[in-house]
Amino acid sequence: MITVIVIPVDRRNPIHLAQIDEHALDAFRRLVDGDLEVAHLNRPPATLYMNAEGKLLDMPVNGRATALAWTHNSAFRGRDVIAGPAFIVGRPDRRGDDTSAPQDLVDLLFHTRRYRVEVQTAHDRQWSSNARTFEDWLDAYVYGVDLAQRWTAVTEVRVVPVLDEALRESWYRIGIGYRQIAGATDPRFTRDSFTGCYSVEELENWIGHAQWVIGTAFYYRDLCFIQQTKSGDEWLTIRHGIAFESLSLMPHIEDGTFASLVHRLLAASKEQCQRLEY
Repeated sequence: MITVIVIPVDRRNPIHLAQIDEHALDAFRRLVDGDLEVAHLNRPPATLYMNAEGKLLDMPVNGRATALAWTHNSAFRGRDVIAGPAFIVGRPDRRGDDTSAPQDLVDLLFHTRRYRVEVQTAHDRQWSSNARTFEDWLDAYVYGVDLAQRWTAVTEVRVVPVLDEALRESWYRIGIGYRQIAGATDPRFTRDSFTGCYSVEELENWIGHAQWVIGTAFYYRDLCFIQQTKSGDEWLTIRHGIAFESLSLMPHIEDGTFASLVHRLLAASKEQCQRLEY
């Protein structure tokens, strides 16, 4: 069984999670009321299933599925709409079987309080944003695709969770409790030192991108790393409100075990972190 994100056409019916047998093709067809067509999504990698004849059958436009497709696949944006019911699964595994919808996307759509829109432009590959936030995921997605269509320089758009201020404050208080981090001067370690990463791959790319100065901080979900040494590789590791380890991360990036390390840290309880059992 896999977990899928079901996206009804009628906005009065909320999107929801469902369990389905990944080999049950008839069950897949029932979810879209007909034959299947797929669209590939990115950030995170996923597959959106829709009715292959939705427009021919004059099914109503699925605004929520269209907003998701236009955001997670820029080639789709402004060129086509999704008609009829739809659902999202993860990319196929090595056997070709569909997998569960990506947890990052599930968390974003179902377990996030506030959202922010970020864009990349043709002149700057870094993600940038403004101070505007949203409490509804669809409002954020609609704002993002509208911005991308009005501002021609935009090449990519994404919706990300806003960092909880209590979590930011907790990480900051822990960080300044360490003499090396509190003494950082170029730049100073502040509450704005934390750079959000929204996939393990993005976290790995940021940490492996350069030799970072003391006080540089990256986070993914509720896991935070703060650099403790000048141009070194000694990261104060924080989760569950505690700093429990000082990790060298480059060896994990170089030998391809970084993602496994992060998943183990995220799966560990507070007690396991304290005992370094992850």
